[in-house]
Amino acid sequence: MGKIQFYGAISLDGYLATTDDNIDWLTGLPNIPADVGADTLAAMSSAILGRVTYEAVQTMAPGSPLNPHNPAMVSYVLSRQARPSQPGYTFTSTDVVTLATQLAQQSGNVWIVGGSGVLTPLLAANLVDDLYIQIAPILLGTGKRLFGELTQPQNYQLMTTNQYGPLAEVVYHRVN
Repeated sequence: MGKIQFYGAISLDGYLATTDDNIDWLTGLPNIPADVGADTLAAMSSAILGRVTYEAVQTMAPGSPLNPHNPAMVSYVLSRQARPSQPGYTFTSTDVVTLATQLAQQSGNVWIVGGSGVLTPLLAANLVDDLYIQIAPILLGTGKRLFGELTQPQNYQLMTTNQYGPLAEVVYHRVN
């Protein structure tokens, strides 16, 4: 049985993208090692992402695998509109909690990619085992937040911190 893990980056003030879904503030940072997250991402056998994140990825790196550390990983894109599958991507209208629960029954970990529309329902269902959050040294002031509103607190324990060039990574594990 695999773990459900969020892996991603935010600004110092908690935004994962600008209001127009831009992440140039992150991709333009100097001195980020090429192998950041390689071990964590290599253990991911599937990913769940929203349509907006999928479209941003396709704009930034068309035709490239979402996870270069495991190109065989299958990515599930949440979409209300039926779309044909693309190499490495399956579009689904299945709700995120059901999909994540099904994928976690398989071997390998499930990578939660993107924003609060995907992450918050999983947090509310107490399904996210680990949070790998890289914090960039920039204050955006406005944008799209990583975390949405929750009806009850979620408890996590700090497992480790890492520095990758200008990024500070914090890794948390859910406390049962």
